[in-house]
Amino acid sequence: MLRRAEIMKYLEQINEQLKERNQRGEICLFGGAVMCLVFESRDSTKDVDAIFAPTSELYTIIKNIADEHRLPSDWLNNAVKGFVSHRHDVRLFRKMSHLDIFAASPEYMLAMKCLAARTYDSKDVDDIRFLLRHLTIQSVEQALAIIERYYPQNRILPKTAYLLEELLSH
Repeated sequence: MLRRAEIMKYLEQINEQLKERNQRGEICLFGGAVMCLVFESRDSTKDVDAIFAPTSELYTIIKNIADEHRLPSDWLNNAVKGFVSHRHDVRLFRKMSHLDIFAASPEYMLAMKCLAARTYDSKDVDDIRFLLRHLTIQSVEQALAIIERYYPQNRILPKTAYLLEELLSH
């Protein structure tokens, strides 16, 4: 598990390695990293889901950091790109000398977490519960309206509505 302070340390190391190469980079955070760093709703995440550029240079830097700190090679990965909506909503989280770090907005995070609606072996349910409170959402309809801002209705599975009903009825 990666803790908040570790993630920030590794992001600072990415910035330093970009500086050494006289390059600028961008990383856009999603998932557990946003829950840890931006909302501080939990202490750790198993990996950092992100999209980033320049891709090949950052892959090299990410591997260097993994090797140096004995991290899994996918400690920072872009597997989330399959879930990124073309209507995505991100905000600047931190600007460093050679690295801009963006993070998904609370509404977009809610939409992504609900679209996945993973209920087993996942922190998604706790994250959704936190985001519903954070956004003061009172009804399933309100939550679904937010999800539909980012994803077409046909991508929203019935299990999402069931999960929202369960979480909002308590």
